Amino acid sequence: MVRPAPRPPAPVLESARPITPSGIPASTQLTGKRTLQNRSTSGSQTPFSKRLTLIRVCVLAFCALLAVALFGFSVHDRTELESAAETRLTLLADVMAENIDGQLAQIEHQLQGARRIVMSADAGEIGRPVARDLLLDWCRGDPACMDLLVVNAAGEITDWTGPGTPPMVADREYVAHHLNTPGSTTFVGIPQLSRVHGGRWFFAVSQADRTEDGRIRRIYVSVRDLFHSFNYGRIVRDTPGASFAVVSTRGEVYVREPNREKHMGKVIPDVDRVLDEEPGAQRVSRIESRIDGIERLIVTRRLGRYPLYVAATQELEQILSPWRYRAAAMVLFWTALAAVSLYVARRLGEDARLQDYLASIDSLTGTLNRRALMVEARRQEDRRASAGGLGLLMLDVDHFKRINDGFGYAVGDEILQHVAATLRATCRSSDILGRYGGEEFLMLLPGADDRRVARVAEKLRAAIEAIPSLEFAGRGNYPDTLTASVGATVLRSGEGSLDTAISRADLALNQAKNGGRNRVVVLASDDRG
Repeated sequence: MVRPAPRPPAPVLESARPITPSGIPASTQLTGKRTLQNRSTSGSQTPFSKRLTLIRVCVLAFCALLAVALFGFSVHDRTELESAAETRLTLLADVMAENIDGQLAQIEHQLQGARRIVMSADAGEIGRPVARDLLLDWCRGDPACMDLLVVNAAGEITDWTGPGTPPMVADREYVAHHLNTPGSTTFVGIPQLSRVHGGRWFFAVSQADRTEDGRIRRIYVSVRDLFHSFNYGRIVRDTPGASFAVVSTRGEVYVREPNREKHMGKVIPDVDRVLDEEPGAQRVSRIESRIDGIERLIVTRRLGRYPLYVAATQELEQILSPWRYRAAAMVLFWTALAAVSLYVARRLGEDARLQDYLASIDSLTGTLNRRALMVEARRQEDRRASAGGLGLLMLDVDHFKRINDGFGYAVGDEILQHVAATLRATCRSSDILGRYGGEEFLMLLPGADDRRVARVAEKLRAAIEAIPSLEFAGRGNYPDTLTASVGATVLRSGEGSLDTAISRADLALNQAKNGGRNRVVVLASDDRG
């Protein structure tokens, strides 16, 4: 079927199209970009999409591995900080426990000395006034000693270092314990308020002197000022968030630094949560303190011979404060590095996209080059059944060699650029355009039938014929006429291969040239001319 070229008025086309700095018309450059976008969203993997996927996988793997490494370091850092704090508190608790054991042993030694003094007075070796002065001097030489008492089996004070009439102490635990507990020897009393010394807090250590049959002969008592006992405030003040306490196994607080006056005599509920039952044993706990409500790392050490334990503690917030600063710094570092990595990945992706674009584009016309065009053609061949057919237009600029010889290759190149821009502006966005070779272009029309192929081919022919009047009017050294011949066909499902269709379109193009040029020839699958 041959369509001779009519001579209608030139169709109205875009006015002069801007030329990019690279020499490719701006509208023409859209051809390759749109096609590449279609390729990137298709089911198959293009070299570009493979490179882009590899870049993304590498960047994500790097960010993930860095996050895992930083998280692992952060966990290790926190563990090391807690372990160091636990070691420090354990050492502190051990030293304090040994020191307090020594202080209580010294008090026992003091009571044994008081017993010898009283026994010497009983034997008439020294007078009662001398004995009292010795006890008084001994007590005054000890800052924590409030009084030394000697109590008889009836619970009455017979000798003491205090002034005036001695108080009744039979009801005090440090005396009542011995009176009511057969065989008892040494007792450490709970914190109490003094009846003699203006309500000051004290605790007492008492020893029972018994006869051979177990009856109480005397009870010797050292009354200890809690304000001057177990002084470890300096050590606690040198450790931020630290505290130290001496507590009975029933929870009565003897001393708690800092602010010892505030905590004397308090009772800690559920003290067994942090206390081991075995004398001399140690326990480490991470719980909220029952005294100040702050979460603490607590190391407790139970004394071996006395119903007391020491607790060295530190606030977890203070222990973990350096870790939190470092963790925040690592998060910021990871975020910054991830952002840089993503930026680099984006730039690499853009470079890969540009490389794929440049590898697929004809540098002169901005359309697909022959290699990329054939890749798209093969893809469209596979889709022809669902698309309803694939139209092919083979277009050749007439007498192009004469144009190159007569006006120069620069003019010939510019004409090819304008032809490509005109073809792109005339076809649909779904159509695919590429430079097939020299001055030949191949256009693929997915879903086209014979009527549309003929209509589009005629439209393109007329648009190219109008280029001189639109683009070169009034400009010297340009041809006054420009025409093109078009061969067209349709590749339907079950009607042969792409190569057969291209050969048929090329045959139609040759018929158009042999028929006088500037015309359209459409060949059906069963039409061989």
